[in-house]
Formats: sequence, structure tokens, C-alpha cells
Amino acid sequence: MKKTFIAAALLVSILVIPPSDVHAKQCSNAYTAKRGDSWWSIAQMANTSLNKIFRINNANTKTRILIGEEICIPAVTSPPQTLSRAQVIQIIRDAWPDDLEEKAIAIAQRESNLKPRAVNSSKCCYGLFQIYYRWHKTWLPDVGVTSASQLLNPQLNAVAAYRMYQRSNGWRPWK
Repeated sequence: MKKTFIAAALLVSILVIPPSDVHAKQCSNAYTAKRGDSWWSIAQMANTSLNKIFRINNANTKTRILIGEEICIPAVTSPPQTLSRAQVIQIIRDAWPDDLEEKAIAIAQRESNLKPRAVNSSKCCYGLFQIYYRWHKTWLPDVGVTSASQLLNPQLNAVAAYRMYQRSNGWRPWK
């Protein structure tokens, strides 16, 4: 009788509290999975490695991601204060498809002189691609940007700029 009661109590506790909820409470920086997300895309969005994402979520390449699931991501760290021109260009190349990267580099050169921490004089537009945060803040969380200051991170800015390109079906935001 006692063993049956303990087994039943254990089963109820497992059914009542899904593992993802327990994990989310321990996670200080969570991302809610959306349709089309993959471990790799979440790692890219969070500006971290795939191995770190796997480790923090106790996952591997075979672990499925469910829409609405809370995925723990490491806290975003600030990039180094100074990056060489070559490093900035490589960041842009990493974020953009090969056939678009030269034009993207030219736009970042025009918009910010390839300076990741550039902020325009009216304080509306941030980073390499001078993204207008208030105008785009409704969809920027989809790429991991939840504050204007995060657009000063060159990796996040380049990823957000590419997403802007996709949303606009072209270079219109920079015309």
C-alpha cells in the first residue's frame, strides 16, 4: 500500500510539472521557441555556440524543439570594445548569405563606417546598419534583440539587418 501511494505521488508530480517548466524557473535568460526554430538558429540568435545551447538545455542534436517551449540561452555578453575592420567585415559575412554580403558590407560602411557602437545624432538608430529600434521593436525580439543597446552588438545587429532585408524583400530600409 505504502509503495503504491509513493509511486502514485511520484507519477502525479511528474505529470503536473513538465520538465521544461522546471528548467525555465532555473533559467535566467529564456527564449520561447517559434515555428521554424532550430538549435543552430537559436544559438546564432543568442550569439553563442551550439555546444553552449546544448549544455545549458541538457540537449543534443536529436532533441526536438516544440513551439512555445522555453529554451534557456546564456546571457548576452558585450562584444569587445574594439574590433578590427577585418573582424567587423567577417561578422557581416557570417550573418549574411554569400551572394548578399558585399552589398551588406557596403551598406554598413555607408551607415556606420563599420563602427559597431555607432549611434546617430538623434539617438534613434544603432549599430553597424543603423537600425531604428523604436520602428522595428515589435519583431526584433524574434532575433534576440529586446533593447536598443543590444543593437550595438555587431553580431546581433548584422543578424537583425539581414532579417530586415528579408522582411522588406530587399534593400529598401537602406535606400
